[in-house]
Amino acid sequence: MGRRAWRQRYYDLFARVYDRFVAWHSGEPTGPMRRTLAERAASGTAGRVLDLCCGTGAVTRALAERLGSGSQVVGLDFSSGMLGQGLLASRKAGLSTIRWVQADAAALPFKGGVFDAVTCVYALYELKGAARGAMLCEVARVLACGGRFLAMEHELPTRPLPRLLFFLRLAIIGAEEARAFLGGEIDELGDVFSGVQKELVPPGKSKILTGRKCAGRADSAPLRGAERGSRETRAERGRGEGVS
Repeated sequence: MGRRAWRQRYYDLFARVYDRFVAWHSGEPTGPMRRTLAERAASGTAGRVLDLCCGTGAVTRALAERLGSGSQVVGLDFSSGMLGQGLLASRKAGLSTIRWVQADAAALPFKGGVFDAVTCVYALYELKGAARGAMLCEVARVLACGGRFLAMEHELPTRPLPRLLFFLRLAIIGAEEARAFLGGEIDELGDVFSGVQKELVPPGKSKILTGRKCAGRADSAPLRGAERGSRETRAERGRGEGVS
């Protein structure tokens, strides 16, 4: 089994306990934090939002609830297990308009400039430098001019056990370069987006990083066709709605 297949298998299994793990890791309920991110992302948008590395879809659902039936909300992840949990939860919540897509974050299956906002929760630090750079360029490519990228990330845990488990998990998933990103995320995002800012989310164990795509920034990211590097989840094949 290759490294990518192993990572997918890891996340497929991890999906069953993911939300509980994040709540324990951050020391606070995940619902209010993710609703805060969804509120920031939904503010001032035309309703075309991509939730990147969406996991079990907590933010995806919050976005759909916030934006309403006239919106176009897409949840994208490379793990079928995570997407399955998200689809299940969205059906229970009566949110039938969300499109769930299985794809690589570094090769997004969308045309350029189609989203008003892109969100990403607790995923940037898990990507290696080259993959993270490619993903950020892809985010800029699919954002409309003036569109915003909003990422929620953990602050480095201060409690000894969560801190130890945090770095142990990074080692297991092969994200050893995360230490450098944790101290330089504003500079790295600033290479692609304008006006990058950091906002601590009370009680200060998570943060929201925000940047905007302006004309002339990151427009040189390579274009990729809609068919490349992606497949919709089995439950979503054939529906055809959403952003293309």
